Amino acid sequence: MSNIQTKLKTIVFTAVSTAILSACGGGGGGGSSALSTGATPTNNTGNSAGKNGNSANNNSNANTQKAPSTTLTNSADNLAELTDEAPIDPANVSQPLHTHFISSKGAQQSNPNVQIRRDATGKMFQTDNQDRNQNGLISSIDFNSNDEVKMDGVVLFNKTSNGSATQPTWTSYASVIAKVYSKGNTETDISEQTGKEKNTEFSYGKSTLDERIVELYKKLEAEKENLKKEQNSESGQVDHDKIKEIKAKIEELDSLYQKNLQHRTGLATFNKIDSDKLAYFRTDKNGLVFDKQFDGVYVINFDDGTKIVLHDPSAAGWTYQTFAHYTDPKGHVYQGYQSLGDETVFTTLPAKGTATYKGISTAYVVTDNNNRQLTSNVMAIVDFGLKGVRFETSNSHFHTLENGKRVSKADKNYDFKGTASWKDGNLFSGKVSTADDKLSGNLNGKFYGPNAAEIGGTYGLKNKDATEHLIGGYGAKRQ
Repeated sequence: MSNIQTKLKTIVFTAVSTAILSACGGGGGGGSSALSTGATPTNNTGNSAGKNGNSANNNSNANTQKAPSTTLTNSADNLAELTDEAPIDPANVSQPLHTHFISSKGAQQSNPNVQIRRDATGKMFQTDNQDRNQNGLISSIDFNSNDEVKMDGVVLFNKTSNGSATQPTWTSYASVIAKVYSKGNTETDISEQTGKEKNTEFSYGKSTLDERIVELYKKLEAEKENLKKEQNSESGQVDHDKIKEIKAKIEELDSLYQKNLQHRTGLATFNKIDSDKLAYFRTDKNGLVFDKQFDGVYVINFDDGTKIVLHDPSAAGWTYQTFAHYTDPKGHVYQGYQSLGDETVFTTLPAKGTATYKGISTAYVVTDNNNRQLTSNVMAIVDFGLKGVRFETSNSHFHTLENGKRVSKADKNYDFKGTASWKDGNLFSGKVSTADDKLSGNLNGKFYGPNAAEIGGTYGLKNKDATEHLIGGYGAKRQ
């Protein structure tokens, strides 16, 4: 095990319910999947036994299967020229609802991950699961449909008596989560925190502190009533010791109440600040998004400074996987990415045939003076018989904000390509380099879902003197 260890978090997610989404103009209903912790970590083979209840139906994104070539030309010693010459059957996966989140039965911490850290002199360096046997930040997302979802103690409970989605319930102490997209962000009904009628006051995101604040408010009001009763005793006798005791209790409860209110406000503020820095899903001066596949993230802030931005799989059309960007100051991770999802059992991978995967990626180009947001399109051609992958990105764009509006600029120099392969487990690894050959590095990925329906992973590239780094996460669906 590497001596470079991250602080593990058990991440937690569910699609935020319709009731929450309605506060920010989110769309219609539909059942929601949830996730919970408790998976036993596995090695990098990813032999997780996952069941998924999605029924197969016609997929609008699936291409008509082409007839296999009678003469196969793909070669193990020339993966860069792989073609989809013997396509396996289409995946036929239904398009997920906007409330959908991925499920997983396997450990996540060994999934493809990449980090930028700093050495003792302050110089940045990269480390990933290909470079050394290291774990990512997220330790697991194990759950069953309508089960509870946990993230480092944060619980989203997505179950009612009839199995429908509800607003999340939280049990951990101090974190805030918000789903953010081009039309706004999720809000929570906080009316009961100040004694108001339900649905009269809302606040940014959802916090682990919300229920605690309501509990403290009710206790505080109850003690205030007790004080009135003691001060206006029907017997006419005033118990000064009792009054003193109640006043002390009121003071204690009020202090805790105000502390939690302020803590919630502070975490929500940090969450919104971090959300507002994300440019790639914002609208431009004409009110248009860059690409609907990028339009949505879950942003989580912990009170220890850890920040997680997890790409909304439903926005990208993914059923089985997604990826997360994170910073972990206590774990000394300056920038990090990790893939996660419902891994394909290795023994069920197709033994032969080819497939084309298409999807998206988000990334950061990092220097000592700047962190630039980059998006790109992803294409991978896989030959299962050769256990090889041809991988490339295109349509690379940098995104910035000017007066709150997205400005996007293409830069094909950051398009990259390369190859990868696997042997005895569900983990392919290889090398990639940018179009101008200034950056090069590692590519890692896994297959997700039944019959390798999707792929996902991370990459990390850098220039020769390691003054510029390109790290990102990606996901793609079999066409």
